[in-house]
Amino acid sequence: MSAISRRDALLGIGGTLATLPIAAAMAADPPLVRVSIVPIFAVAPQFAADKFGFFTAEGIATTTQPVQGGAIGIPGLVSGSFDILYSNAISVLTALERGIDLRIIAEATPIAEQPPDPGALLQRKGAGLKSGKDLEGKTVGVNVRFDIQWMVVQGWIKKTGGDTTKVTYREVPLPSMLDALRGGQVDAALVLDPFMTIGLSDPAFEMLGWPLSTTMPGLPSSLWIVTGTFAETKADVLRAYLRGFMKGVDWVNAHMGDEEYLQLVASFTKTDTKLLAKMVAGKQPTHINVDAIKRLVTLMKEFDLLKTDLNVEPKIFKG
Repeated sequence: MSAISRRDALLGIGGTLATLPIAAAMAADPPLVRVSIVPIFAVAPQFAADKFGFFTAEGIATTTQPVQGGAIGIPGLVSGSFDILYSNAISVLTALERGIDLRIIAEATPIAEQPPDPGALLQRKGAGLKSGKDLEGKTVGVNVRFDIQWMVVQGWIKKTGGDTTKVTYREVPLPSMLDALRGGQVDAALVLDPFMTIGLSDPAFEMLGWPLSTTMPGLPSSLWIVTGTFAETKADVLRAYLRGFMKGVDWVNAHMGDEEYLQLVASFTKTDTKLLAKMVAGKQPTHINVDAIKRLVTLMKEFDLLKTDLNVEPKIFKG
């Protein structure tokens, strides 16, 4: 093939560099998308899409930055420290009611319809607690009050016959929850994986209940979000990100539980694969369940975490 015909094949007759497809131009100097995550099972699609080149194929590059929790990440997202945030759904909906302009771009693994959950209410062995009624006058450990952990424990107490106004909550960092329970600082604690799996294998602790699936069956626990400004000014980049991300979702769902999947999760959670294999992980959703988010709004109103009938549909990124 001559030099002219090679040029024509690449650019088209009469074409110029300016008419190259957007994806090709992006690939030459790929936009960098900064993603803030919490290092748990639910963010595996981000890491799968990066590892297997799904983002590269869409002409973008990504970096990840861990934060302690999604609620902490929202101010960083709004300030422009990063572009995409994985956050618990309670914090997202609360921020939306307060007028913070966000767009929901994807949903993470919803709460299971029935146990086992990725988190459980544990007690000390032999404590004899059986219901929410037994927790009256007691102290319960949660990571943050008036957030998702607090709400699901409130729901469990209420549904198992307890008076939530008679229960005291103590904020305890997730990695310290078992120590707080062992040391008597709390009488029960909502313990999330990997600490739940560790706790259930320790003879010092025993199960009390499953607050997550009791209070929020089938509802979204976490969401992926961007600011309204990012969605409007960088829509092409966001669409490219989501195409790559959803390929990551497909990979995770196809490989969940196998050795390659466990190695991937271990790479960003820094958790041993043998422990990961014992933990609860659900399938990743391939779409946003708007009706489930609306039900979560209703539940949050019941526990006074929202004051209004928040209209979430305008805040869903339509692509």
